[in-house]
Amino acid sequence: MRTNTFTATVAGLLMAAAAAAQAAVPAAGTQPQAGTGAIFAALDTNKDGTLSRQEFQAGYPGLARAIALELRLREQFQALDADHSGAIEAGEYANLELVRRAGKSAPALAGFDANHDQKLEFAEYVVAVRRLAARAAAGKK
Repeated sequence: MRTNTFTATVAGLLMAAAAAAQAAVPAAGTQPQAGTGAIFAALDTNKDGTLSRQEFQAGYPGLARAIALELRLREQFQALDADHSGAIEAGEYANLELVRRAGKSAPALAGFDANHDQKLEFAEYVVAVRRLAARAAAGKK
């Protein structure tokens, strides 16, 4: 019976994590980066379809960090999206701290606009932040 209780607890935590990410979705409605299935698959390191207590305990700290990071990025995205369109347009992109710091050497928004709609949806914004942060870190070395 303990395994069933543990499994139910893990399932509840995975659902809560997905719900927390979904609750932070910008108004235009981008989906969370990973659903409960992807989270479970990442934690199930031996890929046996069962999440052991050890796998959960080993993976939970990373899961908690990833959730916290996604929530912070979504909050930043919403703050940058001044017109609340659910996307970052060129003028809003220019207000991104990493872009302002890079100045004229910052890549244009088009460099991150995977679907070429002249704006960044949340997933594109995450890619932009990762690449700009890596550039900034490389520039400090």
